[in-house]
Amino acid sequence: MLCFCAIANAQTQRTIKISGKVSAADDGQPIRQVTITIDKKGVGTSTNASGEFLLFIPLTNLNDTLRISCIGYKTRQLPANSLKDGQHLNLSLEKSATDLKEVTITFYDAHKILAKALSRIPENYINHPHILRGFYRMYSYTDTIPLQLSEAVFDVYNFGYADKRADVFRLIKARNAKNDRDMEFLEVGQKPNSIFADDVINHLFSVGFLNEEGIQHHDFEVQGVVDYQGYRAFQINFKGKKGVEDATYHGKIYIDTKSYAFIGFDYGLNLSAANYLVPGSLIAQALTKKMACDVTVKQDHVEVNYQQVGKSWVLAKVNTENTLAITDSASSFHLKPHIRFNYQVTSVDTVAKESLSGKMGRFESINEHDSSISSSFWNDYNILLSDENAEGIFQKIKKINTESKKTSK
Repeated sequence: MLCFCAIANAQTQRTIKISGKVSAADDGQPIRQVTITIDKKGVGTSTNASGEFLLFIPLTNLNDTLRISCIGYKTRQLPANSLKDGQHLNLSLEKSATDLKEVTITFYDAHKILAKALSRIPENYINHPHILRGFYRMYSYTDTIPLQLSEAVFDVYNFGYADKRADVFRLIKARNAKNDRDMEFLEVGQKPNSIFADDVINHLFSVGFLNEEGIQHHDFEVQGVVDYQGYRAFQINFKGKKGVEDATYHGKIYIDTKSYAFIGFDYGLNLSAANYLVPGSLIAQALTKKMACDVTVKQDHVEVNYQQVGKSWVLAKVNTENTLAITDSASSFHLKPHIRFNYQVTSVDTVAKESLSGKMGRFESINEHDSSISSSFWNDYNILLSDENAEGIFQKIKKINTESKKTSK
């Protein structure tokens, strides 16, 4: 315990802590999912549904720039050396003109743009060993009942985006609470392998619209050039081709016009073609059936964003929203959980020399490594502020389980 406290205090001394709220300049409404980063350094977080954020900034980054960006709004920048420890910022963002007039577009053909972007992955993304520090929160609930809440801080060791060796995962701390009364048929949680798959560019073979077969099964169209979080980007819309029997997707791909790097994805399953749990999809990898039951997908939405660190790109954050229908005809069991997953890369170490020690197996459940710690643990880590009262949800689930055990006796 003394060792942990010493480490925590040392980390606190090496950083300043700022907090804040980001609102729209025109109506004052809070803006969710605003990216707050040290520009091109990999240190960052995002705002919650109330527009609030908390960020630890290393002292070594005080000569850098704080970047505030969000799709649909003009990007703002602040010198980090103007910030004080404990400072609270009230920031406003102006809406931006989404469509930009592009005079010279080299390629109008969506397939040519995609081919060029795919071919440039080795040069556009960090192509040497590096470590991503990440935080995620996964919350499952119905309209009135919390079902499961899990959080984790972890490191992912990536050998480089062009390297075929498997990523390595090290769990730092995690906590998990599950409503055993209402969620007995299903476990919702992450494994190292599902965390790896969130990085679309590093796992193209499993992406149902960007691997070789997926490209053949979808129609792609260049919508135009847009402002994507301060970068000029081709927006390519796509949808499944008619007559394709396999599961297809629909959505948008954003590609930087200068480097041809993939910098954003916004997509979901085409539920008119398939509402079953598609093997390999992000939501499928996050589910473990505890008993026989039928699971269908009613909503599927994924957003993946990339960031520049130095001159190269790397994963920034992943957000998913799903609604499922779980049924068991034998017991007349019906449940319609909503599942929200928010994953933020909070720092990037680009000078990593050695692989991680104490690694987890690719298919181990992170939920099984519950650290059973209080919320004060997160005080020394960059995390995402919760949309809900996370501590209240943990306590409510604990109360449901306690009362359920009393009733069953």
